[in-house]
Amino acid sequence: MRDFFIVLRFEFLNIVKNKAFIVSSIIICGLLIVGLTIPTAINIFSSEEEGEENIVEEFQGDLEFGYINKDGAIKNIDILKGNFIIGSLVEYSSEKDMEEDINGGEIEGGFIIESPFKYQYVVENNEMMDSNRYVFEEALINATRVQEFENRGIDYAQVEDLVSINLESETRVLGKDSAANYFYTYILIFSLYFIIIVYGQLVATSVASEKSNRAMEVLVTSTDSKNLIFGKVIGGALGGLVQMALIIGVGKLSYMINSAAWDGKLDDIFNIPGEVLLTFSIFGILGYLFYSFIFGALGALVSRTEDISSSATPITITFVAVFFVAMMGMQNTEGMLLKVSSFIPLSSFMSMFVRVSMGTVSLIEVAISLAILILSTIAIGVFAAKIYRMGTLMYGNPIKLKTAIKMLRKR
Repeated sequence: MRDFFIVLRFEFLNIVKNKAFIVSSIIICGLLIVGLTIPTAINIFSSEEEGEENIVEEFQGDLEFGYINKDGAIKNIDILKGNFIIGSLVEYSSEKDMEEDINGGEIEGGFIIESPFKYQYVVENNEMMDSNRYVFEEALINATRVQEFENRGIDYAQVEDLVSINLESETRVLGKDSAANYFYTYILIFSLYFIIIVYGQLVATSVASEKSNRAMEVLVTSTDSKNLIFGKVIGGALGGLVQMALIIGVGKLSYMINSAAWDGKLDDIFNIPGEVLLTFSIFGILGYLFYSFIFGALGALVSRTEDISSSATPITITFVAVFFVAMMGMQNTEGMLLKVSSFIPLSSFMSMFVRVSMGTVSLIEVAISLAILILSTIAIGVFAAKIYRMGTLMYGNPIKLKTAIKMLRKR
């Protein structure tokens, strides 16, 4: 046990003192602090009165548009003008004059009303994001609606409440609010994906480096291979956990300081329920250990660090597939694919977390999934230790995992 803690301490300190670890932590935390402080900075440099004036001016509309009401197509033009909320409408009698003002920048654009149901939109440049015509269409529809009711001898004011019915509704959530929980679930799942990929590769690289410089041979003769592989993997897990806790802590603290400026808009992301964080921590750590043991075993099967990428390709592809299953499961937490994958050790650490965070799942299901994952992680750890010891005697071309398993069976 003493040897295990020595390896654990060495690997943990080796990770947290690594320049890449320090720089990446500083950059991510710095971006969080700056990003979450922007609204506060904006409020400091622009007064509330100025903001209100800008809003009033925006809705009053400084923009001017021209219009030609051919043959009096719209009888009550004031209704059209009143519903055109983004600016003012200026009447023209000639299309040529209106086009000259558009090209000269005097007005933003123009509308030629040919009938209550037909118009032309005249503009100098047709931009991809041009909403002016849609605002005009709404105004024209309202004006036409009033006019057509009057033509039929009906007072539009009497039927307006029936034409534009305002419904009031509220949603009662008996289980989980998947929509509200989506953002923080996505962030946590993606963070777990990133950590396993990065730190799993680090474990494989560390093992391969020790093998290439023959340090592994000395280590294996000094202590049990289980102490070495478990110490490396758990030390890496602690390093990743420290980095993630630091980033989440800095993000939450920065948001708390600037929460007034955000007006509670990010509460759904930062106010994560305790049971969700607990589930994420337990399943996330076990999932990390599960894959890190596999990466450690793969690192022992190569003699050069350059061979790690090709050797780890199958497990990397598997892990990416697991990630996409979890992502798709977020759209339908009751789907059969997510339910099945929440009991398979390769994917349960992500899938079960998604179900707990966004769906409805019984405690017995969580317990069964957790038990399977714990047993599988221990089994994979023992298997990785055997591969690690066997790998000390194998040099040259990379050995496939399938070949290594066959060799272990013969022993």
